[in-house]
Amino acid sequence: MVAFGGVVDTVETRSRVFARWKALIGQRHVATGATPGTQPISRVSKSLVAAIAALATTLFTLIGLGSFRGAALGMDLGIFDQAVQAYSRLQTPDIQIKAQGGFNILGDHFSPVIALLAPFYRIWPDARMLMCAQAVLFGFSVGFVGWYAYRRGLGRAAYVVEACFACSFGVLSAAVFDFHEVAFALPVLLWAVWAFLERRDAQMIAACVLMCFIKEDMPMYAAGLALALFFTGRRLFGVILGAASVAATLLLVFVVIPYFSYWGHYAYIGSGARGLRSLGEALTTFGQHLFTGQGGAFILVVAVTIGLGLRRPVALVVLPTMLFRFMANDTVYLGFHLQYGALLTGVAFLALIDGWAWLSEHGVRLARQLQMLQIAVLVVAAAAGVSRSSALVRVGYLTGRDAVIAQRAAVESLIPNGANVAADVYLVPQIVDRTSVQIAYASWKDETGQTIEADYVFLDLDTISYGNRQNQWPQTLIQQLTAPGGGYVEIAHTGRYVLLRRAGY
Repeated sequence: MVAFGGVVDTVETRSRVFARWKALIGQRHVATGATPGTQPISRVSKSLVAAIAALATTLFTLIGLGSFRGAALGMDLGIFDQAVQAYSRLQTPDIQIKAQGGFNILGDHFSPVIALLAPFYRIWPDARMLMCAQAVLFGFSVGFVGWYAYRRGLGRAAYVVEACFACSFGVLSAAVFDFHEVAFALPVLLWAVWAFLERRDAQMIAACVLMCFIKEDMPMYAAGLALALFFTGRRLFGVILGAASVAATLLLVFVVIPYFSYWGHYAYIGSGARGLRSLGEALTTFGQHLFTGQGGAFILVVAVTIGLGLRRPVALVVLPTMLFRFMANDTVYLGFHLQYGALLTGVAFLALIDGWAWLSEHGVRLARQLQMLQIAVLVVAAAAGVSRSSALVRVGYLTGRDAVIAQRAAVESLIPNGANVAADVYLVPQIVDRTSVQIAYASWKDETGQTIEADYVFLDLDTISYGNRQNQWPQTLIQQLTAPGGGYVEIAHTGRYVLLRRAGY
């Protein structure tokens, strides 16, 4: 009997240990991280969510094409066009815009995911294809947010949340500003956060792995998911995912990117870098940014966007990324401008939906009033986003610009296909798909310090690039290049656009 009792005790002990292990890695229900309640979505609701997503996709497409037509796009679109163009030809993704001697884009930022666009580029070899692809990916993300909002029981408010996400400044500013790998990052990040919220661990891990092929800083969002896991009681899983995220970041930044880099190292860490410098300087910068108006405004915008989700664990997902931004040398990261706000906005909206649903599911007092206040905040923020983006959206469609666009097209048509061209940064996307183009800098040197070698020079006398409003550098450069011994002759000057050709070419 004693022996039998010992066996029973041992079995019971092992059962308790096994149960505890399952709870730690997240296979057992934990009170603070319970799988949220979901509601079935009717066919009509799915159609309305899809219709809003389709309208958003149309809006983003018009924004991209309008910005292209108005020459409001620049270097980044050109860079990604040259990379996708190389992938479509099964070539190394060397970027002439960055360096004349061959600059592998994987040595700048690790974004091999853009190779997925190569088949589409074979069909439509044009920079506008990238803008349309970005519009579709953003539109899909909008639909995902609307679908999840309805699934979590927001009812008709889900349509408002979906529309406000589409019109948020974080998403609109990314749609206006060139093409970036964030087009892929947004749906993948939403997928990862959704998988966390619905406790679909295999899908969350798959999404985190995919993040590593989108950009080297994406594992920071995986680290944020690790924090959320840890603080919902799934500590072992959180520690493992956090360690893997740190390891992936270090591998990409200190091994993979330097292998491909023109410089032999990661260009966004070190003296003079836009990103992180030394640890001491990074901590000093963090303190400086934290107590500035811009830093405070950044925190406030993130908090207001998350809104009802501030007390939910999923809000922790943004923490590592925000920490990096406060430590970075460039204040452009402390905001929702350019492409830097889209991912934070995506996480914030899913956190908001989670918080909204939690209030309803737990019958919190004043829940209805708080939800209505959140709707009002979202609508005001969306209106502000549309207002701030409208100037750039309109630029390509104003009839008053038709004459300027015609002048540009007339000069541009004189550049033969396949020519080696140095162009103003805002003229690069217009010719990048049919020429070998680089940026014409006022110093007449590329980013590596080499003297620019080009057969044609395509300039805009009224450009806003590189301080032209202060020093009128295009006119100075033209005088320099067309002077005796300069090596170039002017072959066209229509309105504000000038085209030079190498003498004797």
